[in-house]
This record gives sequence, C-alpha cells and structure tokens, in this order.
Amino acid sequence: MQGLGLVKSLAERERELAGKLEEARKNAEAKLAEARAEAERILSEAEEEVARLAREYEEQIKSKLERIEAEARRKAEAVAAELAGQAEPKLDQAVEMVLKEVLP
Repeated sequence: MQGLGLVKSLAERERELAGKLEEARKNAEAKLAEARAEAERILSEAEEEVARLAREYEEQIKSKLERIEAEARRKAEAVAAELAGQAEPKLDQAVEMVLKEVLP
C-alpha cells in the first residue's frame, strides 16, 4: 500500500508542477505581449519623432535657401547697377562718337 501512496503523491506533485508550468507559460505569454506592445509604442513614437525632425529640417533648409537666394539676388542687383553705372558714360561716349561719324 505504501507504493500506491507514493504513486498518488508523485501524481499529485506532477499535477502541481504541470499547473505551475501552465501558469508560468501564461505569465510569459502575457509579458511577451506587453513587451511587444511597448516595443510597438516606442517604435511609433520614434517614427513620429523622425517625421517631426525631418519636417523641421526641411523647414530649416527652406529658410536658409530663401535667405541665400535673397542675398544672391541682392548682390546680383548691386553688381548689375554698378555695371550699368560704369557702362552709361561709355555708352554716351559711343553714341557721341557714332553721331560724329555719321552726322557732319
């Protein structure tokens, strides 16, 4: 009879361990699901931050480009005005010379 009690005790212990194993498996699955959800949240936040930084960087580039274009335009207009100022007297001289040659 003592052997039967030992078998019952071992069977009971096996059921206990199987229950604990099942509980541990469920806990592990729950923690894994939580970890996946957290990873997805972190990834989503990171993607949003990347998109925000990209928009910010694009705005900075656009702003700098506009400043560079305005400065280049201003310099080109200044050079054009300077050249026109230098060319005007020479143009007047050229017209006067042509008129002298053509008109008596």
